[in-house]
Amino acid sequence: MRLRLLIALGCFLVPGLSYLNADVFRWIDRDGTVVFGNRPPTDAREVRLMFREDPAAPAAGESSIESVLEELEAEKAREEEARRRAAAVRQAAPPTREELIAREREKLEKIIAELEEQPLEFFGSQKNKRTRIGYYRYRLETLLADPDRYFSVPEPFEGNIKPQAQE
Repeated sequence: MRLRLLIALGCFLVPGLSYLNADVFRWIDRDGTVVFGNRPPTDAREVRLMFREDPAAPAAGESSIESVLEELEAEKAREEEARRRAAAVRQAAPPTREELIAREREKLEKIIAELEEQPLEFFGSQKNKRTRIGYYRYRLETLLADPDRYFSVPEPFEGNIKPQAQE
């Protein structure tokens, strides 16, 4: 029984041991992705041997573990720098139409909420309070219904003061 177990164990372990000493290559595929494996494809770019199968016989140009780790850290730093640059470009880019609409909607909703919390003495009368809150609700409805009209035709709020007729 033990002999069968040892034979079965040997059949499963022996093929797996070959992967422990395999050559490890690093290359860039056609999509620009860095790939590691034991056999690079023929169309791979920048193929480098990272680890040799037999550590006692180093290949020409093979790097030590420390230099490989340094190279990986440098690559990680380059990727992080690229991410930072991309984030800076996104922040510097003008806002999209959806972002403008969302910002304006938040602003109007905040103004409405602040006005609703104010006491009646702040407005002078209930009519003034309704008028001012109604104006901002009207602007919010206009924004949601037709954003182009909202941004192209600004409507100044003069409160309860009628605008002076221009001569």
